[in-house]
Amino acid sequence: MSLVLTEKSSLTCANQGSVQLTATQSKLTVAGAKVLVDGDLVSAPISGCMITPAPPPPGPVSVKCLMITSAVGGVSAKLKVAGKGVLLETVQGMTSGQLANTPQTWSVQSAGQSKLKAP
Repeated sequence: MSLVLTEKSSLTCANQGSVQLTATQSKLTVAGAKVLVDGDLVSAPISGCMITPAPPPPGPVSVKCLMITSAVGGVSAKLKVAGKGVLLETVQGMTSGQLANTPQTWSVQSAGQSKLKAP
């Protein structure tokens, strides 16, 4: 079982940028924070990414992480809100950023709560 993510969770890009979280549902909360569900991270904005943009090609391209572009795994198959699985601390994915032509990742740093777990 993994901890469920809420709007108080901490997600960062590989370059220390913070993902700004917004829940699309308000039926399920933990300690006053709305729980995140599948789809809530699509295009979530990232601020404070530490990548220094590189000059235009022909050299390697470096672009700051500005938003989440994909989320993989980390969706509960059993705990759902309005038909959508809640997000778990195991979710991860890719950002819009690149460092020397390498796509950048994001991950969960903290679920932000320790009361609700889901399979």
